[in-house]
Amino acid sequence: MSKDLATLLNNSAYHFFFLVVDKFLDIKLPQLKNFQSLYLDNLKTKNSGFLLSQKSIQAQIKKSQNPVIVPFKASAKIEHLCQKNHWINASNPSRITRLLEDKVKFYELCQDNNIPLIPAFIAPFTQHNFLKAQKLFGQKIVTQTHFGWAGNSTHLALNYSDLKNYLADQTITKFSPFKEGYSLLNNCCLTRHGLIQSPPALQYTGLKALTQNPFATVGRQWPSLAPQKVIEKINQITAEFSEKILEPLNYRGFFGLDFLISNDDIYLLECNPRLTASFAFYTQMELKNNLTPLFYYHLAEFIN
Repeated sequence: MSKDLATLLNNSAYHFFFLVVDKFLDIKLPQLKNFQSLYLDNLKTKNSGFLLSQKSIQAQIKKSQNPVIVPFKASAKIEHLCQKNHWINASNPSRITRLLEDKVKFYELCQDNNIPLIPAFIAPFTQHNFLKAQKLFGQKIVTQTHFGWAGNSTHLALNYSDLKNYLADQTITKFSPFKEGYSLLNNCCLTRHGLIQSPPALQYTGLKALTQNPFATVGRQWPSLAPQKVIEKINQITAEFSEKILEPLNYRGFFGLDFLISNDDIYLLECNPRLTASFAFYTQMELKNNLTPLFYYHLAEFIN
């Protein structure tokens, strides 16, 4: 199957350019003769839109017919440059990805669609609301603001004063209880023919030797060794999320969902509406096991 889709991509009239601003997120695909990574050794700003705006990068792209720009993450600047140069943009509109990345709006969106989430409420960050959260949820409170990366918008606190250096007064905040458990990720691809899910991965989070942030993910493991009933429930929640939220938004291609398993409860934590940090590693696992990579389906989805 992977050879069939690889042949289709190789025989297409398109040339794929993957924008690389972090070497840890690069991917090597010698199987695709029309796929290459674009990067600059001395890029001043680690930003895909900034990389794509460089004259030397654009000169490389313009040597090929039917370029397809493949960003790790969507941005308005990439959209603008692709439209200006008549290049295909293999990512979703940034207005959609920003909505799904917004921790507050994501919570509201899932709540409206009955997706299982950790109980929470949204309110301005004040001492009154922090104490209200403790009364509802217990002493350990997790706060999240609209946007963040690698857990930097998520904080655990026992006291209001613990957060004063991180959150400005009146900042719109999601307050929720801290729950013990473990985290799973599944990589997915939504195509016009349906949803494809990977087996879940166990996420290594907050290992003190690697990070001081208890919410930062530092590694993943396949197989997850999670109970089959947990895997089946994750598959079900993912399918519902795709049908109720992603499809109405006309989302296409690769995405990842993070879950928390706490005792017998399974909660959706967040959506990464883009290529995930594990996508390159997972692609190599798929190829080694003679599976069609989700990334191939992602590429194929944007060239019709």
